[in-house]
Amino acid sequence: MALREHLRERTNLRSGLASLLVFLLGIALLIFSEGSDLISTRVWLKALVANLGGVLIASVAIAFLWEMFSKRALLDELLEKTKLAEEVRGGGLIGITLNPLRGPDFPHLIKQAQRLDIFVIYANTWRANFESELRILAKKPGARVRLIVPDTEDAELMKQLASRLGSPDGPTMKQKIEVAIAEFGGIFDVSKNEKLDYSVWLHRQAPVYSFYRFENTAVFTTYKHSLGRGDTPTFIASRGGSLYRFIEEDVDALVKGTEGQRPLARRVDLANLRKQPPNPAA
Repeated sequence: MALREHLRERTNLRSGLASLLVFLLGIALLIFSEGSDLISTRVWLKALVANLGGVLIASVAIAFLWEMFSKRALLDELLEKTKLAEEVRGGGLIGITLNPLRGPDFPHLIKQAQRLDIFVIYANTWRANFESELRILAKKPGARVRLIVPDTEDAELMKQLASRLGSPDGPTMKQKIEVAIAEFGGIFDVSKNEKLDYSVWLHRQAPVYSFYRFENTAVFTTYKHSLGRGDTPTFIASRGGSLYRFIEEDVDALVKGTEGQRPLARRVDLANLRKQPPNPAA
């Protein structure tokens, strides 16, 4: 929701400034057509400049009405005809992209965040690209970050993930996840910020998507069947919609448990993690 409002405000500001400049230019031409001796003494030139000024002013008025009323009405009508309007509104969908890394505005989302849930396999590229923003979040008093990754002690799960992601074997996949845990721990170092609430959770479910849940926005990305990196459907949803609630309920199932069921994930003792750091070169 915050991202959508930010983009809308930026677009409206640009449109407003451009319209104001065109409007002022139209007024200037009308004044110039009457006040300049060079133009007022030539009937054809006076008519040309005055008409041009009038066209500019009328264009601004038409553009304003289109921007404020007609364009939104047309969009709603198109969505209604394709039976998407209610689904999009109800789902809280505010963005779809095939670029899971650059499509969502992660720098803005992370900098504005106070809470973040990260559900990934290891997310090395994502972590490396937004490390500076994550370190800003790590310094905020009262920030809460939960990292939820596959349980490295589940050999069968590691083997399954290795096959899906094209990793050589289960032990290699285990090492990648352990390195990710260690590097996230280096970013969210609770010894440097005692007011930081950072936790690591391990689960034994085979992930079918990854997600990043902020206070008011959730970004989730599906996995593909082919190996390698590349375009992957990524959805951005705002709080209050059914898509955000879906992610919210998934988080609750992992860390709290739902409907009498135990949590699907277990919390890790960070002190033990720091005592036994993984060896990336192993």
